[in-house]
Amino acid sequence: MTSDDHSERKHAFSLTITPEHAPPFCLPVQNEQTVQGETPPYRNVKVREGLRCIPEDGVNTVMDLVQRASRKFGSLPAVGMRKRAKTHIRSESNESDGRSKEASVPELTGYEFISYQQYDSLIIDIGAGLVKQGLHQRHDKICIWAHTSSHWLAVFHGAASQSIAAVTAYGSLGLSGLQHALVSTKAAALFVDEDALIRLGDALQTVAEVRLVVYDGNSDSSSAEITRLKQTMGHVAFIHFHDLVSIGRQNRCAAHLPSADNLCAIFYTSGSTGDPKGVPMKHKNVVAAVAGFDVVIGRHFDHHDRYLAYLPLAHVLEFAFEHCCLFWGVCLGYGSPRTLFDSAVHGCQGDLRELRPTFMLGVPAIWENARKTILTLINSTKLEKQTTFWEVLEAKKAAIGAGGTFSPEQDQAAFSEARGLLGGSLRFMLTGGGPIAEATQDFISFVVAPLVNGFGLTETMAIGGIMDPCQWHTGSLGSIPGSVEIKLVDHEEAGYLTTTQPPEGEIWIRGGSVAEGYWQNEEETRKAFTHDGWFKTGDIGRIDDRGTISIIGRKKNLVKTLNGEYIAIEKLESIYRAAPVVSNICIHADATRSKPIAIIIPVRQELQNLLHFPLDMANAAQVAEARQLILPQLLEHARQHNLAGIETVEAVVISPLNEWTPLNEMTTAVGKLNRKAILKRHEENIKQLYKGETT
Repeated sequence: MTSDDHSERKHAFSLTITPEHAPPFCLPVQNEQTVQGETPPYRNVKVREGLRCIPEDGVNTVMDLVQRASRKFGSLPAVGMRKRAKTHIRSESNESDGRSKEASVPELTGYEFISYQQYDSLIIDIGAGLVKQGLHQRHDKICIWAHTSSHWLAVFHGAASQSIAAVTAYGSLGLSGLQHALVSTKAAALFVDEDALIRLGDALQTVAEVRLVVYDGNSDSSSAEITRLKQTMGHVAFIHFHDLVSIGRQNRCAAHLPSADNLCAIFYTSGSTGDPKGVPMKHKNVVAAVAGFDVVIGRHFDHHDRYLAYLPLAHVLEFAFEHCCLFWGVCLGYGSPRTLFDSAVHGCQGDLRELRPTFMLGVPAIWENARKTILTLINSTKLEKQTTFWEVLEAKKAAIGAGGTFSPEQDQAAFSEARGLLGGSLRFMLTGGGPIAEATQDFISFVVAPLVNGFGLTETMAIGGIMDPCQWHTGSLGSIPGSVEIKLVDHEEAGYLTTTQPPEGEIWIRGGSVAEGYWQNEEETRKAFTHDGWFKTGDIGRIDDRGTISIIGRKKNLVKTLNGEYIAIEKLESIYRAAPVVSNICIHADATRSKPIAIIIPVRQELQNLLHFPLDMANAAQVAEARQLILPQLLEHARQHNLAGIETVEAVVISPLNEWTPLNEMTTAVGKLNRKAILKRHEENIKQLYKGETT
């Protein structure tokens, strides 16, 4: 494909479903015996006669995939990172009280890439280095406890080249969670960022099996800590990533490649409640996930594409998709959630504008923030430009809604500035990790590029549902990936039955990417996995006559209110989060109340605009008038989105926190709400609210 061809390809997704991409997208498996209370299994129409569990003949393991990429894409750029050139100190306004504070802001270099062949050579050096440091093939494991980077992926593949399985743990996982992962898997080695070294001492004291720590970073600030650790922990060797590579290069040994049935990695959940569960995945599970995605969206990618990798690699969606990119020849550029935008860096461009990705993943909060950022940009322009933006948007919606197309010239003129905020080259994006408001998905899709839904779980290697951008529409997850089949099972207690039209029930998944159970946890395995290979997701969904899947809510997040009716709190959060006054929100429903309440972090300027007096945001949670002004805003938003009476919130709690992040444990590493922690943090506010007292 020439560069001119690629330029045309950038505008390939018009949001209009053409006849060749028309439904149904999934159909029941023929001649399958139907069980009462269940639907028959459904499959993607492309694999109705048999699931596709390898992406290509000969690609049976992760190492097969990497070596194929090296042969096929050779000198093309594979992975790239930016380095910190300088650190600047600048004064910023504190969101909580409006006062100025000093903050360190990075100045980053441009991206530096290595080719597919160079990456292949790098991971062979890493594997040889691990063996030279005493790790045993097919026996030892290496735990990766670090932030997303090309070195994370290279260590994983280096270990795989010697049949050394990995154990993944979120970088934000606490020490107790890390200790749990190390002890239960008996990992012999650990890969960490150098800024985590200071926290390692206590964790390693109780883990006798760890004998090697590989650390990554480019500063000298950790040298004193490393010296201290070496003195106090003589049984553990500490070595820098680059030194490990050099040792491997000088002591090359033959690769000890894994088989499809060998353990590839143990993925630990984020551990928002209790100890995190380990999910062991074999090499065949990972390549089946790549095959599943490839059936639905693979034809839309090639070596011209650039993918911004910034979500936690310990999360299976990011992990699986990066392997898809390697299979498709896509260039991976690594970034950070904290350096995506120009405003977060100094003297350089943010990751989005520096890389100019053609595709990216994000959780709903990312897209909600993107929508509000675009609206802020539009509202700051002259009235004439604002009017043009909204007129063109409505005209485009009308044209697409009627099954037609829209003028590329008008489209580019109206929306190019908004697209520039996200790099300017995105062709389509994927949202996952929870429900997104349809209004937000609709806005981003028409203004920037198609935003499609995805659904999956750790236990299924991120496979469950994904939408082809050529089949774009809001309100569903699209079709079933090609490596699994799905059925619905009655959830009678909440009234979700497979006999309704369309059928509804708990989603069960079976296929090549589905794990066999949990790591050393028979009790939880029996609860979630059946003897014939089905995984019970705990998600309530429906399959419509188009053959698309949609999620109604999690079983555990379907709450019965005082009047006996169930509400889906995740669905409500996705809707209320789009309200202008809301920065983030957690809906709480109590069985003794008829309606839910909202715990929110407000948008500071929006709340200030509602008030008639200056407000110190640090004290907003204690100001009754602030809560009373926010509630009508939420109720009006509920009315606009046709929410039922029991879905409207009856009161508001304002969080005293500036934001909810993994650092304050209010969210998981991938941005999902940690409900237990949020409710505990705001417990007194909620009690006082229910008592009708001021707080």
